[in-house]
Amino acid sequence: MTSITSVEEALTRRWRRPDRPDGNFRTQFMGEDRHKGEKPDLTKASPIAYLVEQGPRDELRAHFHEADQFQIFVNGNGRIGSHGAAPGLGHFVGPFSGYGPIVGGEEGVAYMTLRNTWDPGAQFLPESLEKIRAKRFSRREVTFQVPAPVDDVELASLREVSVLPLIAPHPDGLAVSSYMMAPGACATGPDPVEGGGQFWLVMAGQMLDAEQGRPLHRLSMAFVRPEDPPYVAQAGSGGLHVVLMQFPLFQAPATH
Repeated sequence: MTSITSVEEALTRRWRRPDRPDGNFRTQFMGEDRHKGEKPDLTKASPIAYLVEQGPRDELRAHFHEADQFQIFVNGNGRIGSHGAAPGLGHFVGPFSGYGPIVGGEEGVAYMTLRNTWDPGAQFLPESLEKIRAKRFSRREVTFQVPAPVDDVELASLREVSVLPLIAPHPDGLAVSSYMMAPGACATGPDPVEGGGQFWLVMAGQMLDAEQGRPLHRLSMAFVRPEDPPYVAQAGSGGLHVVLMQFPLFQAPATH
């Protein structure tokens, strides 16, 4: 069953992180970043999504995770590793693939973090370097650039649906596409069985939640599980810009 979260609903869960300097906030959109007790089935989709707001000049050290992960920068400025981090920069990292640091610029920086399954949390480098070596995973990181946002007038004047691949489909299902959609238009996504789950993240305009009949505004999202039917995105009266991020197919869980 497709999971949907509106930005308005998520922002009721925004909280300031007491373990970080002032200006650092976190907003949980879907799931929980960590699970207590027994791990869930790591071969089934269990969406995790949250917004991180990092304060000016604050640094999150280089680290890795044990789950596949997408991130998209949505506000402010800064850098991730050697890349400048401005709204629209996105990247995908695979399990045990180190990345970062993420550093806020003069305005601070905000980014959405998206996973399709459980993760025990950030494991920092160089302290955990041996864990990467022990797994013998190939490092995997792919960056992409979401098209610059359009203003409301331009979005509402669209007359068709245009789809732009940002990460061309990989054999294991990894793919990212940008959809620009005219007011009221519909677009059917790829078959979810081809990957390990899909996030549809609203970048501008409104996407209609057909089940509840509500508009989903910027940063609202839908998660489509591999067993779900293809997702049909429908633009609201002002048009829609939405990004589809599809995870690779699930692999056998790592042993510890």
